[in-house]
Amino acid sequence: MVDVAIVGAGLAGLCCAVRLEQAGLSVRLLEAEDAPGGRIRTDQIEGFRLDRGFQILLTGYPELVHHFDMKALRLRPFARGALVWHGGRFHHFSDPFRGSLGTALSIAVDPVVGFADKLRIARLRHLVGRGEPADLFKWPEVTTRRFLEEYGFSSKMMERFFLPFLAGIFLERELATSSRYFQFLFRMFAYGDAALPENGMEMLPRQLAVRLQSGTLETNVRVSALRRSANGFVVEAGNKASYAARQVVLAVDDRQARSLLGSQNGNRHAKELMQWNRVTTFYYAADRTPIDGPLLVLNGEGQAAGPVNHAMVLSQASERYAPPGMHLIAANVVGRAPQSGLQIERLESDARAQLHRWFGADVARWTVIGGYPIAQALPLCVHAEWQQTNPCLTEGVYLCGDYLETPSIQGALASGRRAAQSVLQHIS
Repeated sequence: MVDVAIVGAGLAGLCCAVRLEQAGLSVRLLEAEDAPGGRIRTDQIEGFRLDRGFQILLTGYPELVHHFDMKALRLRPFARGALVWHGGRFHHFSDPFRGSLGTALSIAVDPVVGFADKLRIARLRHLVGRGEPADLFKWPEVTTRRFLEEYGFSSKMMERFFLPFLAGIFLERELATSSRYFQFLFRMFAYGDAALPENGMEMLPRQLAVRLQSGTLETNVRVSALRRSANGFVVEAGNKASYAARQVVLAVDDRQARSLLGSQNGNRHAKELMQWNRVTTFYYAADRTPIDGPLLVLNGEGQAAGPVNHAMVLSQASERYAPPGMHLIAANVVGRAPQSGLQIERLESDARAQLHRWFGADVARWTVIGGYPIAQALPLCVHAEWQQTNPCLTEGVYLCGDYLETPSIQGALASGRRAAQSVLQHIS
């Protein structure tokens, strides 16, 4: 029997396991897939590194420094800004406070959005930068769309910049996401970097996993049931051996947690199931880069112009994402995750046609390296708190996961840490 069994080895489960072992407890971490990481995995195909969905790391997340050796991640930052496609050409939109004077002047006169909107950006940047990040979660909460409209941003600014930019982060186009969470993320972008680990996003869970004691992590273990015993709990894994533990942490999504809990949850976990946002990421190999630099490319013309919301040449951020002499381009389609092969092929064809309009004839020679339709990409965050309610669901059972806080790496790490603290408080 171990002190704690943790079901799920995503970032939250890994973080919780590391913290508990550091405190001297015995832990068994059970993962259904063949490797830890949850939604943060990286596949290697033909020398390319394909994250399972286009993902980024915001270096300003407060939790990062408590869990990672940031230098060892060898982070490769994106360029500060974006290329917005509108009216048949690209417009450079960036933060004038973090670039050169020439960049600031060119942004001021670029017609893609008005000068008044750029001044509002500056004021918003100052607003979200005051105080501590936790203070943002005390503000009144509305949808992100309503907050931006009431702040005075024009429809041109909304459609050409905010909608594609935020849809790429939230993975939903209505901007129904909590204004608190938006303000937090805007602060992270304004005062930190967006980056990729040199060898892929999977370096994050890997760095946590190597800190575990030998034998703690077991993969390819799909937990099917949880039942109480005289000394705690028995975690059942189908035909595999059962696992006895004094305490259990469920680091899985809300649907899996509800299934495992059955009648043990009382009323606390009886709320409606989480709504998930969808996305499909297509990866292309090319022998020439369509743009110079690690710039995000945004669709400023809306869905009528094509399904791609945003794209990026990942090998411009980290050369390790592609083999020598090649480039890797990621194109994201927000709100769609077709499951049949024919539907995926049709969506890719539409995406390629749009990319051809953006980047020219070279796109016809690009090779599809991978396609990831992800039906459960990110939880929809309509309400955001800085700190989740008590992770202890019922006696001996704890919950953690980003869906309990904010749908982000920050949220996953914070939730895992707080679950570990709750376990330690109840055991001591």
